[in-house]
Formats: sequence, structure tokens, C-alpha cells
Amino acid sequence: MRRSAALLVATAATAAVVTAAAPANAEPVTAHNGDQVARTAVSVDRVGRSGRPFGTKTTGTTAQEAQAEEYQGTRFIPTAPRRILDTRSGLGRGGVTAPVGAGGRIEVPVDNLPQYTLAVVLNVTGTSPTANTYVTVWEGGADIAKPGVSTLNLVPGETRANSVTTWVSLDNTVNLYNNAGTTHLIADVAGYYVYDNPGTSPTPGRYFATGPTRVYDSRNTGGAFRAAESRAIDFSSFAVPVGATAVSLNVTGVDATENTYVTAWPTGVSRPTASSLNVAPRATTPNGVTVALGSDRKVNLYNNAGNVHLVVDIAGYYLPTENGGADFYPVTPGRAFDTRDSGPIAPAETLTLLYLDADLQPGNSLLLNLTGTEPTANTYVTPFPAGANRPGTSALNLVPGQTSPNMATVRLGTAYDEIDNVNRPAHAFYNNAGNTHLVIDVFGIFA
Repeated sequence: MRRSAALLVATAATAAVVTAAAPANAEPVTAHNGDQVARTAVSVDRVGRSGRPFGTKTTGTTAQEAQAEEYQGTRFIPTAPRRILDTRSGLGRGGVTAPVGAGGRIEVPVDNLPQYTLAVVLNVTGTSPTANTYVTVWEGGADIAKPGVSTLNLVPGETRANSVTTWVSLDNTVNLYNNAGTTHLIADVAGYYVYDNPGTSPTPGRYFATGPTRVYDSRNTGGAFRAAESRAIDFSSFAVPVGATAVSLNVTGVDATENTYVTAWPTGVSRPTASSLNVAPRATTPNGVTVALGSDRKVNLYNNAGNVHLVVDIAGYYLPTENGGADFYPVTPGRAFDTRDSGPIAPAETLTLLYLDADLQPGNSLLLNLTGTEPTANTYVTPFPAGANRPGTSALNLVPGQTSPNMATVRLGTAYDEIDNVNRPAHAFYNNAGNTHLVIDVFGIFA
């Protein structure tokens, strides 16, 4: 029996823009227990999202009838990456090849979705922006208000990607918005969240949090990826069981010698025309990606140009089962915390964020978009369950003055709330060097 939804309601957000680029470290080196503690008042609304019919999309069912149905948790069907939007070629825009202008919104169809699809996982790439800007992705339709968060931050001339999980409209569309200047946008689908089994293969899977854990680092094994080189990464030794259909990863490119892109895809199928990560020379660039697994529990990684080191961290996997794991509840994106309202995270300090809502439990995972902004030094940020040992992984890599986002699935640990004298579910966010601000937006719950 599926559980009914728990929806986060959060405050509105203000998106930021990027400025610079230079190298940063890819992983933590030393442990530190910081003393910065914050509380977030995000709440759980069991009534559901106003105006959204969560029931069947079958013709003849009215929105009122559908909305009255129980909103159930969703499960994941992975797919090899496939492109649904490329404004450079007109794909997804009816042949229109112009970039998206300042303040421009485009509505993009997501075709070939399984029945009962509620949300999709996209890798969204901005390229050739003419100004500092941000991009927001959300449910399609002109009547659906743009959420107050950003999905992607760009500076003039760069190419950058970020993963996003978003509701699709009843017409199977998503919106993309560009704030300033003009920019081309590309979107690749990595999978779908469905609220009932559509009878397709593979069977929808539940999420099992395992990390974050480092599974591969080419600086230690194999050396840099050469141009047009592919390697298979084996997850069978990292608690990923037989039958798992996909993994949730953070892939970081380090010390690229040329502008390049990296593609992650399941073994056993041809490499798709899609990208998972874009890396500039000498930059350290991460991206959270959800990737279908081959039957051998492996994922291929391909580097397009020059040489680049690749670092892979796993956060969890998907497995079709009724025993254990968690269903996913997509939410209207909202802001959980912004250190610009309280003060930056200091060097080698950990921000502990307490979640006050009693319906969030330790062991649940939240899908977060983490944006680092205004760092004063080359640094990285590591999110992890509060109360656990800090892992040797990272989710954000920043250089002075930069604003950069990355999607991360982070399990809730436990921390003591000295104000109310109770233990609460909590996340920890470690900053390695300099001062940096961190903006935390919530996109979904695994429970």
C-alpha cells in the first residue's frame, strides 16, 4: 500500500547569478565539527497542492474528481538519456532556432511518457548566454506560477548543466524560463516518476539511500579520460543489489584540458546523443545525475574532448520492491534556508540545518538544489546526514565570486535542538575554505 503525500510548503526564493571560474578541490581533506546551527520552518501539507489533479489523466475524469483522489507516492522508471529540447536546432520548439530571450518562457512537450507519469528527471544545459542569468524549470502551462527558485546559473559564454526533477503538466509539458540576456537551452530526460505501475519495463523502483560514498576517482584509478574515451563504472561492490534499475550519482569533472562534455548512460546500449556534465578547462564542475544501470550494474562514462579526470559519488539506488526503500513525493520547489539572511558558512565550518516539522523523520531523504554564492576562496561544500561522520565526497565546487548550483539527494540525520530540547531530523553542510553563502531549495521528499 502506497502512502499519501507529504508536501513541503516553503518560502519564496530569490535567484542569484554567476561570475567567475577557476579550479577548486574535488573532495574534503579534514574533518571539522562546526557550531553554526539553523532551523527551517518548512512545513508538511497533507491536503496536497491546490489546483493540481493528482489522480488519473484518463479522458473523462474531471479535475475536481482527480484532485479528490489520494495523492500517492511515486516510483522511478529510468531511461537511457534522450533529448527533448535543443533551441539551437529547434527540437522541442516546433523548429524555432532562436535562443530564449530575457524574461522568456518556453513550454516544452515531454513525449513518450509512460501512463501515470507525475514528474520527470531532466538534465538541463544552458549554452552561449549573453548575460549573467538564471534558468528556472517547472510544471508546464501558462497558468502555473513560476516558483521563486533557480535551476541553473550562467555567465556569458559558458556552457553549464544541472539536474532537475519537476512535475509535468496534465498535457505532459514543462516550462523553462530565462531571466536575462539570451541563452540557448538543452534538456535531456533521464527517467520518470509514476504514481501507479503502467506495466512497462522496467518495473518502477523505490529509492534506497546508501551514501554519499565515493565509488570512482580517475586520479587514483586509470588516469584522465582521453578524448572520445569511455569507461564502465561497476556499482556491484557498493551495496547496489542485483535487480537495481538506476543509481543517483554526483559526477565531478576535474582538470579538463579543453571544453568538453561527459555522457553517463547504462551499459548494454548505444551511447545516446545527450550530455550529463559540461566542463571548462582547469575548472572543477559537479553535476548530480540519475542514471539507468545496465544488467551488469554498470554505468558508462564518456568524455568528448581533451583530457579530464572524473570523480563519481553515489547517493543511492532504485530497486523494484515492496520491502524497504522510499517512495518519492515531488513538491512545488521552495526555499528551506538562505545563509544570506544569517551570515556565511566560515572556513572548515559545518552548518547544521534542523527541520522543525514532525512529519519529517531521520532516514527520509530530501531532493535539494544547493546553490553556493559569494565564496571568498576556492572551496567545496559537502552535504551529509547530521550526526554522521562527514564523508569524503563533495556536491558543490566554487571559486571566488562564483554562484553555482547542483542537485543533491541528501538523507536526514539527527541533531539536538537546544531551543526545544528535542532531537530533530537535520542536514549538515560543510564548507572547506573561505566564507561562502549557501542557498537550499527543496524539490522533493523520499519517504
